[in-house]
Amino acid sequence: MKMDFMLGCNYWASNAGTEMWRKWDEAAVREDFDILSSNGVEYLRVFPNWRDFQPVSPLFSANGRLKEYRVNEDKLPTNKYYLDDVMMERFGRFCEIAEEYGFKLIVGLITGWMSGRLFLPPALYEKNIYTDTTALMFELKFIEGFIQGMKKYPAIYAWDLGNECNCMSEANDYQTADTWTGIICNAIRANDPTRSVISGLSGMTADGVWRIESQGAYTDMLTVHPYPYFAGKYTKDGYTSIRTLLHATCVSKYNADLGNKPCLVEEIGTLGPMMCDDELAGNFIKINMFSNWANGATGLLWWCANEQIMLKEPPYCWNMCETELGMIYKNRKEKPVLLEMKKFSDWIKNIDFELPEAIEDGVCILTKDNDQWGVAYMAGVLAKQAKVNLKYAYINQEIPQSDVYLLPSVHTPSMMPSYMFEELKERIYNGATLYISNNNATISEFEELTGAHIIDSDFATDSGSFKLGDDTLRYSRSRRHIISANGSQVLSKDENGVPLITKYKYGKGIVYYVNFPVEDMAIVTENLQETKQYEIYREVFKEKIKEHIADSDCKYLGVTQHNVDENSAYIVAINYSDKTVIPNIKIKDGYTVKRIIRGSLEQIEPFETLIIEVKKV
Repeated sequence: MKMDFMLGCNYWASNAGTEMWRKWDEAAVREDFDILSSNGVEYLRVFPNWRDFQPVSPLFSANGRLKEYRVNEDKLPTNKYYLDDVMMERFGRFCEIAEEYGFKLIVGLITGWMSGRLFLPPALYEKNIYTDTTALMFELKFIEGFIQGMKKYPAIYAWDLGNECNCMSEANDYQTADTWTGIICNAIRANDPTRSVISGLSGMTADGVWRIESQGAYTDMLTVHPYPYFAGKYTKDGYTSIRTLLHATCVSKYNADLGNKPCLVEEIGTLGPMMCDDELAGNFIKINMFSNWANGATGLLWWCANEQIMLKEPPYCWNMCETELGMIYKNRKEKPVLLEMKKFSDWIKNIDFELPEAIEDGVCILTKDNDQWGVAYMAGVLAKQAKVNLKYAYINQEIPQSDVYLLPSVHTPSMMPSYMFEELKERIYNGATLYISNNNATISEFEELTGAHIIDSDFATDSGSFKLGDDTLRYSRSRRHIISANGSQVLSKDENGVPLITKYKYGKGIVYYVNFPVEDMAIVTENLQETKQYEIYREVFKEKIKEHIADSDCKYLGVTQHNVDENSAYIVAINYSDKTVIPNIKIKDGYTVKRIIRGSLEQIEPFETLIIEVKKV
């Protein structure tokens, strides 16, 4: 069953932030809810502060021997879970109020980390939350006691493991992270098998400690928290650039594909007026709502509901970036981000169709020993500019079937297991297309595969320009291979006449070899959207593009095709820029525009979206 696109925000009460349960104020909550509920917010991600809800402390006898555990310093616990009755009562009341307003709550269970501060029960200070048996004991008690006490409330939509639980301690290996995730997820399901389990983690990787595949194995929905500022080197351009505007879309697709589960943009934000003004922040959320909706994310939640300028407790006195992130000004007026959510909410409730999944044109295979996320992200951006859409895969997983495969910016001799490479070559031999851009990889039987002969190689950094068709592009590399064509067609050469891009017939298939790491180069390229590097992808995918019902030559547009049946489809064209553009949508022969659902075929305003329905003539 198709899910609704989830719209909402992360919530701490306006009067108290992370202290809201200690400083419970029902009137403040209701005032917040009045504003949020009238502006399209339906989902709230909320947090029972672990420090407050399970305030367990150790008591010691002679020679530091542990005597017993108590709560709120020296009080005997009233329940076997060491939960605070007052806090539980307040959370229950919160759920009742949320139901009145029609909110659906995503509850972050083990919230021991928030906004740069640890909030742990005193008994667990300096313990490893993932491996220490005392910590695990109290985590399981918390989960059982909290869920048993709260699962009766209809407002609770799903259980979240907790806020960015991978920040609470140090996990030294992926086995630790995997085991902890399994223990927590199994405990949640044992106490409530009726609700979904959402990850709540961010910053997961293909083969690091906290792995996307592992989270996908245990949870029902993956999560990402994509803030352009914290993406560092990957979002070099401003908040009006296609790279920055596609950040959340690419990372949610990356996680969904590698984890094989749907993915929620669970936190997103511009981090306040030092990053961009409020009008641009409104446009930022608008384009991210449409982009993630069109590209398969399950929803988008802003961080967070309220400004927190007036709050003085840690972490707010530590981190100024935590104070101006809300959707509501301190004077209780709506920010542009909240008004845009209202507009999107009203729009999506009134459309008369469900958007099928977007078609995918090729598989981007991430390999070992390179910057997997950076390469995936840049490939996603270049693909969007080329008007194609990618599926991601990692080499420890089964490679999906496709007509086109990308091996972007491959690196080192161990880029992928030989048996997988042989399987991939067989698919190419039988008719698929393969693209390889090379950083410093050792590729077995390279000449047989590419029709290019390597004469020499060195670690000489060089860069320059070259022609691809009528376009002038740039290249840059730190590992140089001097090659000559041995049966391959040379599409581009460097200034010395050395082939840069070749095309070779391999069996029934085609192999494109690019003699520099296109995606690695894109990571460090400023103002990426103004380059024409995406034309390399247009060449590789040209046969797939011919199959598309709609195409465009506008480099600021991303276009997705959503097939309803063999005779009709929806086309979504998103303007990832602050410019008014001429979309120049070309409809394939044999099809016509049945109706324009949103926007205009004549021009697309900045940060806006064109949606059309097409049908066979």
